Amino acid sequence: MGSVPLINCVVKKEQYVCLVCGYNIVGYYPDNCPFCGAPKEKFITSAECSAKFKVMGTPVNEKVTRLNSFPALGLEHAAYRIETGDKSFWIDCPSCFDNRLEPVDAIIFTHHHFLGASNQYREFFKSQVRIHDLDSAHRICAGFTFDVKFKENFFEKGIEAFHSGGHTPISANLFY
Repeated sequence: MGSVPLINCVVKKEQYVCLVCGYNIVGYYPDNCPFCGAPKEKFITSAECSAKFKVMGTPVNEKVTRLNSFPALGLEHAAYRIETGDKSFWIDCPSCFDNRLEPVDAIIFTHHHFLGASNQYREFFKSQVRIHDLDSAHRICAGFTFDVKFKENFFEKGIEAFHSGGHTPISANLFY
């Protein structure tokens, strides 16, 4: 019997979460957080994070909800859920994976810093993950999967995205 090639095999890698800032790393345990510099003692596994933290939604209006971990997960950024009628989008992603959340069709990133648990939500909800092409190439994106790497401004379901040259070279502003 010959060996079976692993071309279509998906290898799952452990994910770690920084308790200081909420940054997620896939596939390796860092000596220091690449975002905030916290020592490795401040990282826990994603499974430990999911057991300790939950994601809570705070309504902004009837179509937009702010998503954050509870209790607070360090300096975690906010993600936002937007309901467009027939689709739901997240703008950025919570740091903690919480399988109690409502499914999301697409996760769109404004920049590469906090990809959170997007790869886990992508798999769990069969969601599409989108990021600007140049942001996807940044070293802190290693281990994350992106389905769409956009290069141009776009408009979809009332969400308008355009390059703004913000705090990262490729920052995108998203408006609804």
